[in-house]
Amino acid sequence: MFYPPFEHLAMEEARNYEKVAGISFFPRLYEAGEGYLVMDFISGKTFFDCLAEGVAITKDHVAQVDKALELARRAGLNPSDIHLHNLLLTETGTVRLIDIARFSQKKQCTQWQDLKRGYERHYGQRYFPKRVPKWLMMIVAYFYQLRKRLNGKQ
Repeated sequence: MFYPPFEHLAMEEARNYEKVAGISFFPRLYEAGEGYLVMDFISGKTFFDCLAEGVAITKDHVAQVDKALELARRAGLNPSDIHLHNLLLTETGTVRLIDIARFSQKKQCTQWQDLKRGYERHYGQRYFPKRVPKWLMMIVAYFYQLRKRLNGKQ
């Protein structure tokens, strides 16, 4: 459901899901209307929850996200707003992406590249804890967004 004043995003997101129809990294869209989408329910955990609970995010999972984004680009989309809450790890260990309304934006988004760089520099290292407190992730996200806003004003 899309609540006021965001109902218009339902149709935009529906158009994006139609473009990635048949790509297994994205849920299947069944129906769309003013303010709503009907799509697959994906059982699993967000990458955010994986980090909070200590569920390992592997290099293969990162590669699956890269593949999904490449396929979305080939379908004519511009992936944007990729964050830990819209990357899902299913019970079978496959990755799914949701919330692709912003995949039709024109601006370049570096959010996934930034997350991936953090994965490679920190999370992928032996010393880094695989379980990260939610409050710490929220603080990191706050300062990340603050830095992005400040850099945008320069």
